[in-house]
Amino acid sequence: MKSTAYSRWASFFKSMCGKFSLKSHIDGTVAPHPQDLDWDQADCYVRSSFFSSVDDSVLDLAMTDDNQTSQDLWLSIKGLFRANKQSWAIFLSHDFHSKTQGDSSIAEYCSRMKTLTDALRDVGHPIQDSQLVLNLLRGLNPRFSNTANDIANSIAGFTSFAQAWDMLAMKELRLANEEKISNSTVLLAGNSLSSPSSGCASGCRSPSGFVQTGGGGSNSSSGRGSCSGGKKK
Repeated sequence: MKSTAYSRWASFFKSMCGKFSLKSHIDGTVAPHPQDLDWDQADCYVRSSFFSSVDDSVLDLAMTDDNQTSQDLWLSIKGLFRANKQSWAIFLSHDFHSKTQGDSSIAEYCSRMKTLTDALRDVGHPIQDSQLVLNLLRGLNPRFSNTANDIANSIAGFTSFAQAWDMLAMKELRLANEEKISNSTVLLAGNSLSSPSSGCASGCRSPSGFVQTGGGGSNSSSGRGSCSGGKKK
C-alpha cells in the first residue's frame, strides 16, 4: 500500500488484458456471464493474473469472496489506491515541490521526481512536463547550475523532461571525469615532490662557490671544485 507503482501496474495489467482480448473483464463493457463456461474460464485467467502481480497486503484488503469477478477485484484495488485522493495530493504535492537533489545521483533524483509526478496524476493532479522540468531545476545541486541555466533558457523551445535528464546525466559524467583527471594530476605532483632529488653527495660544490668537505670545513675555490674531490693547486 505504500508503493507508488499503482499507475505503472494498472497500465501493464490493462495491456496484458488487451493482448488476450480480455479488457471487457475489467472495464465493464460486457456484462458478467458466470454461467458461460468460456466466459468463466477467461475470468478465472484474469483473476489468477491479479494473484501473481499484486502484493498480498493489497489482495487481503481488496478480496471479498470466491464469487468476486475480475471487474469487482479490479475496482476494489483501484478504490484502495484512489481513496482519500485529496489528502494524498497534499502530501505528494509538498514532497514534489520541496524535493532537492542533495548528494543523490542525477538518475536517483530524476527518477524520484518522475515517480512523484505519476503519483500526483493518479490522484487527479497531473503535472505538465514544463512544470516538472522547472521543479527539477529548482532542486538541483549547485554544481549543475550552468547546465540548469542552459535548460531553463531553452525550456520554451524544446527541452522536455527526458531531454533535461539526458543533459544533466552528461554533465554528471563530465564532472566525474574532470574530478578523476584532477585527482590523478594532484597524485602525480605529490609523488614528484616527495621523491629524493638527484645530485651530488657530500663534497659537492655549494652555490656560493665553496667545496663541501666531509669534515665540515669549507675552502675557497674559484669555481673549479668538483664532486670527485680533485686536487687544489
